[in-house]
Amino acid sequence: MKFRVTLLSFIFLIPVFSFAQPGQRYEQGRGRDHESSTLSVFSENGEQFFLVLNGINQNNVPQSRIRVEGLPEYGNDVQIVFADNRTPAIRKNINIADPVDGREVNMTLKIVRDRDGYAKLKFQKCSEVDHNYHPPHDEYVMSYGKPQQTNTVTETTYTDPNTGQVITQTTTTTTNENGYNRRNDAPPSPPPPPAPVAMDPQTFRDAKQSISSASFEDTKLSTAKTIVGSNFVNTAQVMEICRLFSFEDSKVAFAKFAYSRTVDQNNFYKVSGVFDFDSNKQALNQFISNGGR
Repeated sequence: MKFRVTLLSFIFLIPVFSFAQPGQRYEQGRGRDHESSTLSVFSENGEQFFLVLNGINQNNVPQSRIRVEGLPEYGNDVQIVFADNRTPAIRKNINIADPVDGREVNMTLKIVRDRDGYAKLKFQKCSEVDHNYHPPHDEYVMSYGKPQQTNTVTETTYTDPNTGQVITQTTTTTTNENGYNRRNDAPPSPPPPPAPVAMDPQTFRDAKQSISSASFEDTKLSTAKTIVGSNFVNTAQVMEICRLFSFEDSKVAFAKFAYSRTVDQNNFYKVSGVFDFDSNKQALNQFISNGGR
């Protein structure tokens, strides 16, 4: 089996798989169908996601670690959809079986981030299927295409020490069709909306270049408003963009526009430092005191 696992690791890295086309059943290999392989996927950083296999959503609640048993296909269309609504989805066509004799296997994939912060799906390991598998408490286990049915629900309420927000943690005990219980700790529902994030350095450099390339002051201002209207900024970025304008009125107009799109409004008073006239500094301070009005 060691040789086969090594070979399978190599096969996973090949962009075009040669054993089967997507959706094709594997009916070779010691005269039996490939019907009981499992796929385990986990996020290295604990990010929550939905696992979609062959167009079928496998989990109704986002998880960070999922095991799907009883895969009916040899070639599987694997798609990872992240719950944060910001990270692009990952999609790969993966053959899940021993490449030598078609035996069922348990393939484990992990979600990692590369140096640029992009999410990637990487091969972790491949082993023989353990039919007496006992999952860790944080793993969501289910049969292919059959999200588990809830039997018992327990709610625990606690206060977030950082935000003071009261959060209800739901713990469910579920039973699959094989008749034994597995524990699944569901995240709070509904999850809090993701906090806005300022433009990353590369995106911000591109934004400044677009604003600077405009020939006229009015065009610079409209370009800056368009960019910030669809992105978030921090106070330092607002100050840098203000310095791209030649006239004080443009700086004031942009600063007021950007206030609602600034992630650290507690620092926004610093923006007055880019103005030359005390009257404009006072006007901005009053604008901030009035909550951006």
